[in-house]
Amino acid sequence: METLTLRNTAARGFTLIELLVSTSIVAVLLTLAVPSFTDLILNQHVRAGAGDLQTSLFFARSEAIKRAADVKVVPSGDDWKNGWSVQLTDGTVLRSEDPLNAQLDSISGTTVTYGSDGRIPPPALDTLVFRVAGNTHVTARCIAVDLSGRPSLLSDTDRNPDNGCN
Repeated sequence: METLTLRNTAARGFTLIELLVSTSIVAVLLTLAVPSFTDLILNQHVRAGAGDLQTSLFFARSEAIKRAADVKVVPSGDDWKNGWSVQLTDGTVLRSEDPLNAQLDSISGTTVTYGSDGRIPPPALDTLVFRVAGNTHVTARCIAVDLSGRPSLLSDTDRNPDNGCN
């Protein structure tokens, strides 16, 4: 006659209670972390938009000097948020940029024209402020172009959108 032997095997896997507790902990941690990630992503959109415009301004200045001709940086639809293009005075497009993130605030401004010497005619360009509307947790970035034509990228240190990047 055969003897039936039962092996003592350890239970494998999670119990339902352990699974529910771990899921609850993950849900709470995600609830706390998601707003921080949102601000981080928006900060990156602001930084990238301002950096792209600064790069285009450097490019336009360089091309104006290299070609000994006027080069313009033109916002699409009078709003830098909609993108821009670097072009010669005859309309030949040298470079164009796509629209920026839709959550950025509108950035109105006029065309920046570099002369053949790499300078812009007076008056100097007003500071262009890249920011997220209604969100002071995201650091604004500003582009300022002096009369020598050199664009500067500034950071808003006091997080007050009313005074630009002071």
